Amino acid sequence: MLKINSLNDQDNRISFGARIRLCDKGLLNLPQKTDILYCTSPMDFFYKESKSKKNLDALSIRIKNRIRKEQEKPGNSKYKRLALRKAFVAANKLRSIASKILVLGHAKSFYTSYRTIRKMTPASPQYIEEWAKLGNSVNNKFINMNIEDGRIEKIAQMNEPVIFILNHNNPERDKFIYPIFNSFLNYAYTAFGKQNDCPRPNILVSKNFIKLASSKFQSIYRKMGLIPVDASMTDRCSDKNVVPVKSLILKFIHDKCNLFVFPEGNNSVYKNKTLEEKFQPGVSRMIKNILDSRDTVNVVPLGLFYPETKNHMGNIHIGDKILLKRADDYIFYVQDSENYINLGSANHKKTIKNITKLLCSRLDESVNMSRFET
Repeated sequence: MLKINSLNDQDNRISFGARIRLCDKGLLNLPQKTDILYCTSPMDFFYKESKSKKNLDALSIRIKNRIRKEQEKPGNSKYKRLALRKAFVAANKLRSIASKILVLGHAKSFYTSYRTIRKMTPASPQYIEEWAKLGNSVNNKFINMNIEDGRIEKIAQMNEPVIFILNHNNPERDKFIYPIFNSFLNYAYTAFGKQNDCPRPNILVSKNFIKLASSKFQSIYRKMGLIPVDASMTDRCSDKNVVPVKSLILKFIHDKCNLFVFPEGNNSVYKNKTLEEKFQPGVSRMIKNILDSRDTVNVVPLGLFYPETKNHMGNIHIGDKILLKRADDYIFYVQDSENYINLGSANHKKTIKNITKLLCSRLDESVNMSRFET
């Protein structure tokens, strides 16, 4: 029987004592401050979108969300299905135009980013250092994040990779917020002198996100660890993701990568559904497959929330680490050294459901915690 403790103590809520500028990585409790604090990244042009670019993206997303809902309706005629597909293509073209606007507005930074990233390999220490610089030159942007807990430092000191799971209520803003968390984490890696061998970031994103970008943008995205997958991540579509997911699992098993996953996938368009209804089982299957080859998997929920405040990028609540362990052909949720909760046999389908229920519950708690700020 799966048992999950709930957070019902008011004193456990994080207060987000102060807003943090994107360039305030020096506030982390680290053994040293590196020169990266004073270096900027040309990729910061991503955080300087024009109003016209934002409006085109928002319009495209609204149209596509409406089309997806229409496509879900039973009984659509052949001609309506064809019209919906063509409308979807047209909406995607709006995103392509929006990307061109971004490049034209920041051509110098874009081509500097392209040349810089093209020369690097993910295995190089410079790769982690470049990630760590992200946001340093965007001095007018803020986030709220519970860095007072020291959770970023603890993750950076671990000698094991992590799967980060994030809610996906606002795909257009989500694409900006998780790189900022990763920038703080990679700065911590450099401060601990781990940029040579720390896990490299890999982010599972919808293949449509990559497909709409220009070839040079795609090159940047792929070099920065974005992995295109079918965002449906259901039983029906899981076969399409076998090759990229298998490659990621192998890297994770050998401590080569951290994974960032949005378990809602395309279900994020259903705003009237709960996180539990939208949460897809793909990440649980991935964890089960990893546990076929290694004893433990660490999962950290990142709850995201977006206050409507000028220059506010959003709130990030870094949740408690979830340790999953395989022993004697069973998978356990390890609450502490004396408290193991049996999630079921590693070979039983119900175990996937139990893992999914656990992850969803913990992510939901982090999302709720992300809403509290002073």
